[in-house]
Amino acid sequence: MDRYLLLRKSMAVGIILLFVGVTVAQGSISNTNQLSVVKTNKYSDSVSEKTTLPYHYYILRDEKESERIRSNSDEVYSPTPDWISGSPHYSTGGALVDFNNDNWLDLVVSDGNDMAQGHVRVYLNDGSGHLPTTASWESADIAYNGHLDVADVNGDGWSDVAVSYLGTGSSFGPIARVYLNNNGVLSSTADWTANIIGNAFGVDFGDMNNDGRPDLAIATGWSYNSYHYHTYVYLNTDGSYGSSPSWESDDENIYLGVLWVDADNDGWLDLAGIGSEAQTQIYRNLGGVLETTASWYSMDSANQFGIMLTAGDVTGDGIRDLFATDNTQLGGDGWFKQYTGLSSGFFETTHSWGYFGDYGSAVALADVNGDNTLDLATGSWWDNTHLFLNQGTGLPTTPSWSSAYATVVEKIVFGNVGPAYCEQTFTEQFLPTGDRRLFYLPYRQIQGIDTVTCDGVPLAPSEYTSSREEGWVTVSTVPVESLEVTYRYSPSQDMAVTNWDSNIGNYLYYNKLINYTLPELDCKNYTGPDLECSGTLSWDDIEPGATVLGNFTVSNIGDPLSFLNWEIISYPDWGTWSFTPSSGTSLPSGESVNVLVNVVAPTEENTQFQGDVTIVNSGNSADSCVIHVTLKTPYSSIYQSTLYQRWDNFYETMQ
Repeated sequence: MDRYLLLRKSMAVGIILLFVGVTVAQGSISNTNQLSVVKTNKYSDSVSEKTTLPYHYYILRDEKESERIRSNSDEVYSPTPDWISGSPHYSTGGALVDFNNDNWLDLVVSDGNDMAQGHVRVYLNDGSGHLPTTASWESADIAYNGHLDVADVNGDGWSDVAVSYLGTGSSFGPIARVYLNNNGVLSSTADWTANIIGNAFGVDFGDMNNDGRPDLAIATGWSYNSYHYHTYVYLNTDGSYGSSPSWESDDENIYLGVLWVDADNDGWLDLAGIGSEAQTQIYRNLGGVLETTASWYSMDSANQFGIMLTAGDVTGDGIRDLFATDNTQLGGDGWFKQYTGLSSGFFETTHSWGYFGDYGSAVALADVNGDNTLDLATGSWWDNTHLFLNQGTGLPTTPSWSSAYATVVEKIVFGNVGPAYCEQTFTEQFLPTGDRRLFYLPYRQIQGIDTVTCDGVPLAPSEYTSSREEGWVTVSTVPVESLEVTYRYSPSQDMAVTNWDSNIGNYLYYNKLINYTLPELDCKNYTGPDLECSGTLSWDDIEPGATVLGNFTVSNIGDPLSFLNWEIISYPDWGTWSFTPSSGTSLPSGESVNVLVNVVAPTEENTQFQGDVTIVNSGNSADSCVIHVTLKTPYSSIYQSTLYQRWDNFYETMQ
């Protein structure tokens, strides 16, 4: 064994935590006999040769601190956490989910990383929006746990947990385990373990074959000794996983994170992977089976040390964008990156937005300030947690909010934990599109799904699966008439952060903007946007084939802070119609938009035409309105008014 490895095995990690100017020193790591120097505090004296920082980093760090102070005047969250868990450990994975089906989100955390074996822990919500500082449940077994994910694996209506096994450079184990939920309590030991022995840091539940069951993808590899593995997917068959993977990649990589995302919008979840010594890659789903060699990859991150991915539309064009972390510890460039989605499918291969995060480790998307656009949260090792509030068509170049404390962030998750029970119920209706069984909800980081109904028939929990973080739903049956998903969403997105720092706990930040600074918003009765239309479209004695103009108004009369997405879904089948605009997004409460209507009259004489223009709330198909239409042509074409005169008369009327 080389001297560097022996030295690295015996080193202890020192962490300096800034608590409002008070320095707290961490003691030596107790498990120094393992290859455990993975993260080296960039502010400590013990900096390994892999963590040498460029000179310009220190300038950027000072600039970012000034930006943080300037941008905190209108905070979504307090700079300091509202809750800190006790009994700190090397926490890594985290998720918010309702384990006991009481309609309150609970927190699950996996401890260990590559530092010291730890438990999986659950913090149950007390039903008033508070989490206990001591875990309500913890696993009986311990492991070098990596990240985790949650889904209803066996279709019994209770959320289960999958966790990866990171291990160390000399400690290996089953790359993933599953703990089943037994009517609100997880099994004390794993109910299923993968048969592949190795190192894995990331897991992600998806649905590769669109059967409504959660399949499990596992990101494998070990960065510090360059151990390469295949990427694996275990298919869910009747609520369980086989002992061997159902799919594996041809290539071997060091992946730290995987993400299921419909990159080409064909109704099938593709699999994206990010890690070390390779570009970010996507394996396309070919009708239920992933290709074994990735067909899309980024072109600006060949030497990255990437850890996490997420995807969502931040530009407002209706197309998902891809977000990635990069970390300088093993040669990455340290930038958080946005790969903008393309209308033709997939993403640009070089990033269009970026922010230097140095030891970047976590990304998450949520609408934290209630403006109906996705905001980005980022986390790094030994740095502040940052928020980038969407400006309507994209993200700012500097953080809009930053935490007061610098920690070693591993995972960021959102949802309404409390204390205000601020949520609304939506019923989203999807019309059939070919054999599509994958659907994205208009909101993400949802509270939970109440019912899924296909062609009027309620589906059992074993017939659909979903991702509350990424906002998609798959069903086992192709809808013929419609699919309706009734789910709960809260505009009050609280933020939970898992910390690798073993001398502090995990954090929860309550959303101040929604819960406290907007008293006119009654969270308990919040119902969202409400569509209203006004105006009529009536034309008499119109020459056949002539062009006529009209207008009507679309308004949002919903709750304060609500934003309306609307669209015209039908109009008469006679004549030639055009609308400007024909749809809209993010119409604030109390505001209206004027819709101009252009119609070329039918050629029939002596005819009265009737019909309706139907406008619908895109987020709630039950919320719609109708504009009645009449148009009458004369006995003969004796009216010689020119088109220009009709335009002049119209605008005189409008004035």
